[in-house]
Amino acid sequence: MTQHSDAQSKIATSVPFLAILVAPLGVAGQNIGLGLAMLMFIIFSIRDGGKSLRLSLSTPFTRYYLILWALIIVSIMFATVARGDSKEASRFFFGYTFACSMVVAGVSLRGQALRRNLLLNLVTILFALMAIVAVSQFLLGWKLEGIQIVGQTHRAQGFYSHPLTFAYSVIVLVPWSLARAMGRPKEWQSWVLATSAIIIVATSQSITVIVLAAFTCLLLGIKLLQKKTFLMTGVLCALCFLAVITVPNPIASKFQSVLSGQRGDHETSYPDDRIAFWHAHWEMFKDAPITGHGAGLESSDRKPFYEKIGLGQIKRMYEAHNMYLQYAVEGGIVPPLALLGFIVLWVLTIKKYLSTEKWHQLALVITPIIFAASGITQNAVQDSEVRYMLLLMCAASMWFIADCVDSVT
Repeated sequence: MTQHSDAQSKIATSVPFLAILVAPLGVAGQNIGLGLAMLMFIIFSIRDGGKSLRLSLSTPFTRYYLILWALIIVSIMFATVARGDSKEASRFFFGYTFACSMVVAGVSLRGQALRRNLLLNLVTILFALMAIVAVSQFLLGWKLEGIQIVGQTHRAQGFYSHPLTFAYSVIVLVPWSLARAMGRPKEWQSWVLATSAIIIVATSQSITVIVLAAFTCLLLGIKLLQKKTFLMTGVLCALCFLAVITVPNPIASKFQSVLSGQRGDHETSYPDDRIAFWHAHWEMFKDAPITGHGAGLESSDRKPFYEKIGLGQIKRMYEAHNMYLQYAVEGGIVPPLALLGFIVLWVLTIKKYLSTEKWHQLALVITPIIFAASGITQNAVQDSEVRYMLLLMCAASMWFIADCVDSVT
């Protein structure tokens, strides 16, 4: 009986281990790792007689989550099929359905004797390695393209497709990493995680993510630190920030260009080109507010609406740069409401059930809120790598609720 339990524990631990191990990789690596993780979860479920999976599916959070996620998938997939792009509809369906399995597995594994120290050390080591990669990319200007190292701007993007993808993936780990340093300052993992998070956020040069990370740090400091410690830390952070923005470097240049409104790629008369993107996509939404236009839209699909607002000649006929508006354009009014519902459900579930240290609960409540705010200026959840990290963190949050009520009717 003991051997059986130990073997089952190892199989259960392998699920989050594999999912975490491939998190720093791009889409292909994440898909392969998630496939292996789900294979181990199937083995776990078979050995478990399906008990944990049935318990997961009977839990209110899982049921509501699957309904909300299905509303996103079905609405956008049908709109894509209606546009005549069945290949893109198939890609969208399987990509979103595959990713959502992590949360179901996370709820199913709650209460299992997972090797927490092993998983914590894995996360810590991977985060530290990604911070080292980020610094080297910031200093040397390189990225991985296929299996080749090529030059690029001095901006961190890890092994992801774009620096912003890297930044928006990391933002879901920032609250937990910073809160852990404040809640458990005597553990070495806490400081490695917090330092790595700060390095990655800074070198990504995403102003939105930097501001949100600073706000998160401020909020956590107010809630978790003693007044004297908070003031000393605040002064130190302010001095570090002043040093960064006053000494010539890419981060300081980015801040100055954003604050002055004189970006090199500015094409429109709007204060920021993102507002132009929002305007054009608002016109697209009004054109199909219920059915949407489908996923995989190209510049040619957006051009008539940019022309409608007098911007038919600009080079960057980009996506919405707002994940809610992008969902509204792709699937009508239902997907953005479903996404907001998912975020609210996540927050309320953590607040209701999670009984643990204050820093832990606070970090997990802040995580979806900060992500929700970050999506105002970027198509965050639409990016496969960002979506992977978001749902992986959600799965971890649900697993942390080991002592919650099994089912509420």
